[in-house]
Amino acid sequence: MNKKIRPFVSRVFIVIGILLLIGLAIGFRLKYISIDNGKTYAETAAAKSTKTLTLYGSRGAIYDTNMVPLAYDRTSYNITFYRDPSRSSAEARAAYTLAIKSAIELIESMGKQTIDEFWLVKDASGDWVFDTGSGNDAVEAKRRSQWTGNFYLKNTDEAEKTYYDALLEKYFIDPEWGEDMTVKILAVWQASRMNAYTSRPVVIAEDVGFECVSRIEAYSFNLDGIDVESSSQRVYPLGSTACHVIGYISKINSDSALDTYRSKGYPTNATVGVAGMEYSMEDQLTPFIEYRSGERTVEIDTRGKIVRELSYSEPEDGNSVVLTIDVDLQNVMARALEARIKAIRIEQQELVQTERWLRNNKDVLEKYFEEDREIAFAATGAMVAMDPHSGRVLGMVSYPDFDLTMFEDGISESEWAVIANDENNPLYNRAISAKDTPGSIFKLCTSLAALCEGALGLTERISDMGAFTLTDSSHPSKCWTSDISKHQNQTIVEGLKNSCNYFFYTVGYRLGVDKINKWAAALGLTSKTNIELPSEATSFVGSQATLYDPSRGINNQYTSKPLFIAAAIKRTLYAVGEDRGIEYDEDDINSATKALLDIATQYSQKTEWYTPIREILMYDLNIPSDYITSHYMVNTFVTYIQDLYWTPNETIMLAIGQSITQVTPVAVARYVSAIANGGTVYDAQIIDKIVAADGTVVIEKEPVIANIIDTDQAYFTAIRTGMEEVTSVENDGTAADQFATAKYRIAAKTGTSERTELDVENNSWLVTYAPVDNPQIVVVVYIQNGYAGARASKAAIAVIEYYLDNLGGYDSTAVEQEFTLSEL
Repeated sequence: MNKKIRPFVSRVFIVIGILLLIGLAIGFRLKYISIDNGKTYAETAAAKSTKTLTLYGSRGAIYDTNMVPLAYDRTSYNITFYRDPSRSSAEARAAYTLAIKSAIELIESMGKQTIDEFWLVKDASGDWVFDTGSGNDAVEAKRRSQWTGNFYLKNTDEAEKTYYDALLEKYFIDPEWGEDMTVKILAVWQASRMNAYTSRPVVIAEDVGFECVSRIEAYSFNLDGIDVESSSQRVYPLGSTACHVIGYISKINSDSALDTYRSKGYPTNATVGVAGMEYSMEDQLTPFIEYRSGERTVEIDTRGKIVRELSYSEPEDGNSVVLTIDVDLQNVMARALEARIKAIRIEQQELVQTERWLRNNKDVLEKYFEEDREIAFAATGAMVAMDPHSGRVLGMVSYPDFDLTMFEDGISESEWAVIANDENNPLYNRAISAKDTPGSIFKLCTSLAALCEGALGLTERISDMGAFTLTDSSHPSKCWTSDISKHQNQTIVEGLKNSCNYFFYTVGYRLGVDKINKWAAALGLTSKTNIELPSEATSFVGSQATLYDPSRGINNQYTSKPLFIAAAIKRTLYAVGEDRGIEYDEDDINSATKALLDIATQYSQKTEWYTPIREILMYDLNIPSDYITSHYMVNTFVTYIQDLYWTPNETIMLAIGQSITQVTPVAVARYVSAIANGGTVYDAQIIDKIVAADGTVVIEKEPVIANIIDTDQAYFTAIRTGMEEVTSVENDGTAADQFATAKYRIAAKTGTSERTELDVENNSWLVTYAPVDNPQIVVVVYIQNGYAGARASKAAIAVIEYYLDNLGGYDSTAVEQEFTLSEL
């Protein structure tokens, strides 16, 4: 029995011995880990940390009505720098600086550029000065405070040279590397420090290309904090086509704007729309709004390199915008407008060399010579094509234009200087922002007002009697033609066909200014069209309120006339003070000037002005009565103020589109559309729909009716008949010669508005629609200094024929026409 137990006991002792040895080994290992090498293992564990990255999708695209891309994002790669907040030692800064220097050298060796904006710059004397380029003292002070705080330079002597030297020492930059390299390294550190509280990498080189990315990745082991991120680059594939409509993007360039965008979730280095559709649809297009951003949490090592991904949520792309315009029609319009402007300019330059013209304008030219003024020839203009039954903009061009591709990689200073210094301002969208006197195209409004108000019957006839004397018998107004025999027994149809000024003086006098304004408002000429583009100007129509409105400040009137008159009054008052040895207080002068201007609207007759003018001078400025009388001061101020007093003569000039009325091309397109469709005034619409990244239609735009003019359709029929006869060869219309060879029957009205005493500087306006029996397109052409309205005809004809041949369903076998400058 004992013999059987002994082997078992022996085996138990052996097992116990082995377990004891294992326990001792584990104990010694724990001692080694926790005591002998605890510090080393703690440092190793601390060497790994997590970082949460905010992710952004792509900016939405912009398409034409046929889904032709006008702007979109392509994938690009940026080089970034990230300083781990836990690594703030001098050794870490030195390592980062060496990595930044190596990355800059590598990137530049591949022909790419790194950021170089550093807020210490050398002035003309070679001294370091703080300059962020804002040009605003308050902004500079705020940025300097932030900069010194983020760089921990608050306790450094406030001298830029001291700042510079302190940064070289703080970031271990060897002066032997050269000033150029030093500034680039400090620019990266500055971007990082000014971004310190967002814990995001900063971009130090954009769109570097795949080859550069490969080199960076290959050397990544030695490039602490340097990494590659996928990004996007804006592309404008069609250059200048629809450039004013599309607009462009740029980096956020002001502190106030940056605060606004940051509140929405945008990163500091985000690009945003600054013009056109890119600006107005920013909230739809952008991927940077907080709810569209994604997130990635990663584990990184001491060099800032990602070890593994811990979590990921995908970002959303911005929505895309589909426009109502057609790019092919856009190109036809752009070529046609440019050709017309250049052809008119040549015609003008030839005209002013003729002996007869020089003789007829001798006195005016002498004034131009004395004032060192040059004759203004056609150089700028705009064209709008609209669907008259919806307000949809079919095409919109402004001349001159610009090339959007300049903004793809960030426009250079030299390129921007060329655009900014161009006197014709190519960035300005004249189609929606330019306001000018309309001339005879306004007669359509006067016609409707006269018919609707009963000031003119449909069959009533008015004959041109030469001089219209009812408003000013001493200086009567006359028609544009000296041959009045063709302007006899005119109904509204003939009045429009002949564009007879005498006819419209008569109906304008009958109507009065208030009724003309009433119908101008009904036709949309005193309000915005609400087109989905920024910087639309509001048209206005002449009246006492728009000539001078006492409720508005002098600098906030509809026209500049009150400002000029106020300046003349002030000069006279200061001259009086100087003559009398009195130094007037500026506030007193301003108050007296405002009181004098207000007289224009406070009395119905100019004969009532004398007493209040005298009282203002005597009681507000203490000018003696005998001084006022002896210097004819009351009469002097009457001549000033009367320019702000609306008279019946102003009313008849308003009726023919002269006076102070100012309209935009897009407002005119809406106005003519209402005439063509029988009284429905639509908001202008250039967006068809908004589409999400997954193809879902977010917004489907529908026509918006601004007003419906409920009146006898016979009135619109008569006006349209008059427009049809303008282009009629059989009826000898005023523009018959220009439209004689047009493929389609086109209704039109020309407008020639005076700018100066020289007829060659007149504006050219032309409004058209076609076909006359079923209007499908309205085309408005505006050429500043375009000489005469009919001169724009070829441009409108080219656009109408292209549209009806190719897009309007009238001739499906037609192909796109090519137009040369000589043809137009």
